[in-house]
Amino acid sequence: MRLVIVDDEMLERKALSKMIQREMPDINIVGEATNGRMAIQLADELAPDIMMMDIKMPGIDGVEAVREIRKSHKQIKFIMVSAFNTFEYAKEVMQQGVKEYLLKPSKQSEVLAALSRVIREIKEERQLQEEKQSLQDNLNRALSVIETEWLSSILNDHISFEAWSELLGIEVKSGTIVIFSIQSHLSKEAKQQVYQRLKEWLKNKSECVMGPVVENKIPVLILFNSIQEKNRMKSQAIKLVRNVVSMMRDSNLSIFAGMGLPFQTIEDLPNSYHEALLALEQRSLHYEMAYAFPTETSKEAKLSFEKEKELIEFIKLGDRQHVLEVFELYVSELESQSELKAIRMLEELWIIVSRAMYELGIHTSSYTFPHKEPYDQIILATRQYVLESAELVQAWRTSHTKGYLLKAKDYIMEHFHQSITLEEVAEYVGLSPFHFSKLFKGKYGMNFIDYVTNLRIEQAKEEILNTNKSLKEICFSIGYKDPNYFSRVFKKKTGVAPTAYRSKQTSSK
Repeated sequence: MRLVIVDDEMLERKALSKMIQREMPDINIVGEATNGRMAIQLADELAPDIMMMDIKMPGIDGVEAVREIRKSHKQIKFIMVSAFNTFEYAKEVMQQGVKEYLLKPSKQSEVLAALSRVIREIKEERQLQEEKQSLQDNLNRALSVIETEWLSSILNDHISFEAWSELLGIEVKSGTIVIFSIQSHLSKEAKQQVYQRLKEWLKNKSECVMGPVVENKIPVLILFNSIQEKNRMKSQAIKLVRNVVSMMRDSNLSIFAGMGLPFQTIEDLPNSYHEALLALEQRSLHYEMAYAFPTETSKEAKLSFEKEKELIEFIKLGDRQHVLEVFELYVSELESQSELKAIRMLEELWIIVSRAMYELGIHTSSYTFPHKEPYDQIILATRQYVLESAELVQAWRTSHTKGYLLKAKDYIMEHFHQSITLEEVAEYVGLSPFHFSKLFKGKYGMNFIDYVTNLRIEQAKEEILNTNKSLKEICFSIGYKDPNYFSRVFKKKTGVAPTAYRSKQTSSK
């Protein structure tokens, strides 16, 4: 703890300093001040944890100094010292949030007790703050995973929209889907930069949820917190998208958007997604347009959606036979459409399959939609793509899962002493964070955080027994940044604090 002593009498300061250094060596006396003005200056320069402040000093007194310091340093704790035992002085300092008030001359025991109480209060506040920060970090990571997976889960009825809304902390009564298309020739890093810029801008201007980049497309769910007329919601969405396109073009980045019609019930959200895909395809025929809504109703999109959803489910199961059967039914329904519309629907199916494979962590980037081929060749290529996707999933289910998890385990063993995250490991092995988390827990019977924590505590026990490192050094060597937090985790896992564990093991030898 860092302490500044403020008193206009030098003998008082020196006596107090000597006694504290002798009795409480863990306290670091970082400065002394002779008046309130100097105390304010030292608070700015030294950022102490505690200030022992005399009340009656020439110029700015202790009460005024505390009032000024607390404007910009609310975390500093004060112990006020006074030779005057009056209620008015006590009342004034209490109004400034000061809890400790000592009368001169103070007994050594009273000074030490006051310091101990203040130190305990500081430690409790820091522990609470660390726990809150840890919870917030975990929540942020969870929300990041949730946001990545929202589209697949909603479109495939894995979870209700209300459940996602509760997890995301956003009250939603209506909304619309927008799918942004970015330039395909950009590098992976450049696409990620575009994604981050788009995300920052949209999050600042609206309530929205974004999916990952797949096939150069970024799905965005724009949310409204009230039921409005569809034309009004449509107007708001157009204004938002127009500004996005303008902002990107000011940075020499081309971006286009397909916009689904606004929805007011969860049942219509999948339709909005398919309308956005349709609008994006129609926009590609009119290059002067930066964004577009679909020019036809969503009834047809709803019919095709059911078949697409069924096909995706069988692909995710690796069921080649059922994939083939559903695909043939899907193609037979295309016979009633014009060739141009049928090609557009096949490309839409291709995109949906690509996104499903991406979310499983299976990369199919080498497959591209054959725009320039004749219609019958496009059907054959799409049939081959969906069948090979099912085969990839089946192979992944039977053998690759084990390989992914072994690769993840090796990476964790090599990096657990650093600030490692689930997202980092998932990216390393090529899986989505959500899917990796499920696989990991299924294989090892515990979540990622518990697994890493166990490794760190076992390593700590080893170093406590077999090295001369201090507990602080051990804390840093196994990936923790705060010795107090390390001590709490160690005690939670072993039942004893690190110091007690070392003493116990040493005495038993």
